[in-house]
Amino acid sequence: MIAIQLSRLEIALNHVLSSKKSFLTMPFLTALLSMISIGTSASSIPLQQAITAFNDGYYQQAKVILDDELSLTPNSERVNHYLGRTAYLQAELDKAETYFKTAIKLNDQLSDNFYWLAVTYAAQFKDVGFFSASSLADRFLEAAKQAVKLAPDSLLAHEGLLKFYIGAPGIIGGSINKAKKRAKIIANLNTAAGHFALGRIHFYEGDFQLAEVQIRKALAIEPNRMRYVFGLGYLLREMDRHSEAVDVFLKVSQLQAIDPFDRIDLWRAKYETGRASSLSGEKLELGRQALVSYKKRNVSSSNLDGDDWAQARLVSIYQHQGKNKQAKELLSKLLAADPDSKLKKLLKKQLKQQSDNSI
Repeated sequence: MIAIQLSRLEIALNHVLSSKKSFLTMPFLTALLSMISIGTSASSIPLQQAITAFNDGYYQQAKVILDDELSLTPNSERVNHYLGRTAYLQAELDKAETYFKTAIKLNDQLSDNFYWLAVTYAAQFKDVGFFSASSLADRFLEAAKQAVKLAPDSLLAHEGLLKFYIGAPGIIGGSINKAKKRAKIIANLNTAAGHFALGRIHFYEGDFQLAEVQIRKALAIEPNRMRYVFGLGYLLREMDRHSEAVDVFLKVSQLQAIDPFDRIDLWRAKYETGRASSLSGEKLELGRQALVSYKKRNVSSSNLDGDDWAQARLVSIYQHQGKNKQAKELLSKLLAADPDSKLKKLLKKQLKQQSDNSI
């Protein structure tokens, strides 16, 4: 048994030392030394290593470790759970659903299994027709309500329901009245979250001024919660206050991701930085850098625009900077790639601008 445990420890350390991208962070080293000092089973070390890698944003490294662990401990609830998380962040939603359902079979008393399952269902709404959406909504609500039942003080669980009630059509369960009731529950749990919940409702109702008031109240209490910062940036974007939006979106990359949406919004913020810069004609170098960085994203989601859109925003930045040669070359490349109708409309507008610049 000791030999097996030492072997598992050796495997865990080898994962760290052989990684091309080191996630040998101080938190991981501290956790590893702590586990060794208190005699923690070596079999738990790879899982802790995978969780640390995931939390630090090294999703592929986490998946490699978790795949190894699953072959050794297929009935590990946490291994299945975190494999579900990594699959979700790669937009492998069928796999994510399977992993979370397996985790629930192994332990149906953990709220986060139901929460992540609900999040996985929510991510599928964009790609289904009406009848499938209705069935999906039922499954979402069942999982989301169970997440709340198991952890009634969980902000994330309540916020998941709030988002659904605001965004879903009434015929499949959306309800602004239910959203307002959920916002009151959230406010009782956390004042800042309550303000942000009201801000989201005002945004949906089209009252951007009241939405800004509530979101800024949330930020006054918790200035570093990513969800609030991104929410303010998105609101400013919708109000065409693009220069202000750039500053807000730039702050997102400095904050800690605490929920599934944060891990995607980290990258959305980079794209939105470039978009806002390209529209305002200001802070152009910051916008360019953000779009270049966006191409290196390590997550996939239907909420993320493709590289073609990022490059189209880059064309606008080059045009603002007077870099007509770079703009022309990139524009020609994008047009030759047979873009969809929406992107083609933007590119034709840029082409006209390019022609005007040449006169």
